[in-house]
Amino acid sequence: MSSSTFARSPRLASLLQYLCERSFRGDSKSLKEYNIAIDVFGRGTNFDQTSDAIVRVEVHRLRKKLEKYYAGEGIAEPLRIVIEPGRYTPEFVATATLDTLQTVPVMDEPPQRAPIQQEDLPSHTAWFRFGPSLLIFAGLCVVAGVLLWLRSVRPAQARTAPPETAVVLPGEELRIRCGATKPMEHDRDGNRWEPDAYFTGGMATSFPVHSLYRTRDSELYSTARVGEFSYKLPLKPGTYELRLHFADTAFQPGPAMDGGENRRVFNVDLNGQPLLKQFDIIADSGPNTADIRAFKDVEPAADGFLHLEFRSRISEPLVNAIEVLPAPPHRMRPIRLVAQERAYTDSAGNIWMPDDYFLFGRLYPKTGIVAGTRDPELYGWERYGHFSYAIPAAPGTYALTLHFAETYFGAENPGGGGTGSRIFEVTCNGISLVKDFDLLREAPVRTAIVRTFHGLHPNAQGKLMVSFNPSANYATVSAIELVDESK
Repeated sequence: MSSSTFARSPRLASLLQYLCERSFRGDSKSLKEYNIAIDVFGRGTNFDQTSDAIVRVEVHRLRKKLEKYYAGEGIAEPLRIVIEPGRYTPEFVATATLDTLQTVPVMDEPPQRAPIQQEDLPSHTAWFRFGPSLLIFAGLCVVAGVLLWLRSVRPAQARTAPPETAVVLPGEELRIRCGATKPMEHDRDGNRWEPDAYFTGGMATSFPVHSLYRTRDSELYSTARVGEFSYKLPLKPGTYELRLHFADTAFQPGPAMDGGENRRVFNVDLNGQPLLKQFDIIADSGPNTADIRAFKDVEPAADGFLHLEFRSRISEPLVNAIEVLPAPPHRMRPIRLVAQERAYTDSAGNIWMPDDYFLFGRLYPKTGIVAGTRDPELYGWERYGHFSYAIPAAPGTYALTLHFAETYFGAENPGGGGTGSRIFEVTCNGISLVKDFDLLREAPVRTAIVRTFHGLHPNAQGKLMVSFNPSANYATVSAIELVDESK
């Protein structure tokens, strides 16, 4: 505030002081376009943000002014004030870790004083010249101390959502990494995930990236929003499939080796109606496990927004990521998985995603060309062993198609032998689909085998739990397809 950069711009200095003081007081929720226009720029109570862009224009200028300051007078500052595009809450970022944009809550509350009036800005009172700098200096000292012990799992200060004006998203699909400040350019399926947005309340937090069960995209679960919070997602009219991603990595078993249930229980509402009641992530999937809950026939409310509210029952709610995907009415989008590291497009133009949702087993390339199919590449690899897939599905009726081919056993193959060399069972949610399944008895060696099972329903956890249980040698599968047949 006392720098020459801001001394020559009293209007922006006033705006910066207003934003920071509200943040210091823990009143970030009030940092909205309407309030800023009235408190800082003297607009009346009839202020209309759709026709008057003063706040957006001045905050844009403030960002540029901060950039200029930190490139010149403030280049040696250990801490920087960052105001992200589309948001008005300042974040206090350690210069040494600027690339991670780890936000830090300021713990001090500054002295209260009367709001600045626009006509007072040109005056250079003692408070204007020295009070703000002392305030900022005190705040920075507190933050510097906090940074010495604050780790990446420390919750970041909550950021409010952008101005609540209905806008149409440029794309048809919306993917948000909750708690993240940077996008993830692409996951294993090639999808881009945007940083956290459209939220109110809660705190952003991050976790060390480590491998989780039932996902190949552990980075997606390295951030989260926790606490009491809500999302207001702008959507085009239509029908969507909603996917909520959870992973509870906080629990570690103690001497009793208990499971961690009942440590975190919360409710989730969709457009004011219950979506998940008394939801317990660990009870739903287990600790350190990616858990996806899918919902179909999701539509924006009458105001053009999709409203999600997370409310605590026991400890704080948590969500790692949100997906909103266009889908046909009453049906989920098909899920096609190929037991390979890369996606595959078959002869009919269907895209098969790389292997996912599995627990245990090993991925391995096969030998030889598989006959009896227009898509031999679909059988180029396999997952083998004693393993399962937890495929997320909304309530409904599904057809499950499994693709097999025996390329290891057989007289001319590396494993030799004949029928009886490989026998296994496949179950879905505990119900046997095939028992004593012998691939060499079903078809000649290196020949595609396709089995489809109709009338399947997800379990109470919203999953089709497909288990492959060996009897002789290992179970195997090359590809899995799930199609919603609900009417």
